[in-house]
Amino acid sequence: MQNVIRLGARAVRTVSFGVALLFGSSLVSTSHAQQPPPSVSLSWGIDTTVTDIRNIVSLVRAYLAKPDSSARSRGLWSTSTDFDRRVGDLTVNAYQGFPATIVGITPDASGDGAYVVKILHASADSTRRRITPLALQRLYAVREAGGPFSFKLASALPRLTSHWERRSQGRLRFIYAPGQHPNPERIDRAAAFVDSVTKLFRVPAPTHLDVYITASIDEAERAIGFDFSVQAGDGRGGKTLTQFNTILAGDPRTGEAYLHEFVHAVLVPTFPFNNGIFNEGVATWLGGSQARTPQQMYALLRQYQIARPTLTISKFLREDPPDAGAQAWSDADRATSALVVDTIYRRRGIDGLRAFALLKHDTDTLLAALPTQLGLASADPAALDRWWRIEAERASRGP
Repeated sequence: MQNVIRLGARAVRTVSFGVALLFGSSLVSTSHAQQPPPSVSLSWGIDTTVTDIRNIVSLVRAYLAKPDSSARSRGLWSTSTDFDRRVGDLTVNAYQGFPATIVGITPDASGDGAYVVKILHASADSTRRRITPLALQRLYAVREAGGPFSFKLASALPRLTSHWERRSQGRLRFIYAPGQHPNPERIDRAAAFVDSVTKLFRVPAPTHLDVYITASIDEAERAIGFDFSVQAGDGRGGKTLTQFNTILAGDPRTGEAYLHEFVHAVLVPTFPFNNGIFNEGVATWLGGSQARTPQQMYALLRQYQIARPTLTISKFLREDPPDAGAQAWSDADRATSALVVDTIYRRRGIDGLRAFALLKHDTDTLLAALPTQLGLASADPAALDRWWRIEAERASRGP
């Protein structure tokens, strides 16, 4: 899923649900502009009378004022390792305009003079009694010459995964958390699937993809530097960090063959699109969602419709996600998007999908365009509702 949160035809406006999904499963991230924290505070345990701590606090404040790739040229981010030169900060989704508090600066257990820096991103209401946490971020401060503070920041990932098992096949490199083991059949399936997506959409294949195989999305998040982040679902899921050529595959049910995320990894950098129905729909259409096949997703949509016999597609696409039943809503949303993609492809092929993908990301625009895109004889909203339910029933039965 592409940031800002785009589920189906709408941008999520409900802050609590949007934040949960931002760090939850099946997300494509890091494409949005970072919003620096409006303030950076210190917890009571930060002793700035210690020279190293004082320098690290100054370093973190300087970085959070402008948390982007320019940190390297400003001498704030480490360039001593290939990973930090190429990739840098994998935790950019923390920068959503929430106030930041440095809650810990402690020596790293490695004994190399580095420090672990923990930063809480959270907001509070006017009484300061209700706290809304977004993430607890982990960065490292390493001693390195050439910067203004005697230290530079570095990513958690190389340090936390240096001992993880690795297996490569072509452009794909799989990195396994302890307890996870290579599955040759799934590796072959993933490699063949990536090739098939590039051929279908006539786009260049990724030069390389690093795929981290973990027992949960929470374990994958910790590896990239989130000791805590708001999660949705049952803790299993995936995320594509497109600008870093990285996939987090945190679901042992799929392991290396997390096909939904591979669709995002192939298409987001190469296939122009403006709306979330295409982006999430095509990934679900080809790769299913959260260890469920496309047909299973359509069946979930049909169950959702049957339970709500008066629900129209217009109302469904316009409403904010519910506080209760969010998972069922999310499944129905992805399946609806996949139905749209499937119908357009069967009518007009990849060229039709290319034209649809460029439609403006706006609910009114998409609803007005859907009858024509879907080949409906009438623009009457009732015709669109009939299509939604009839196609869901058809697709849930399979080919």
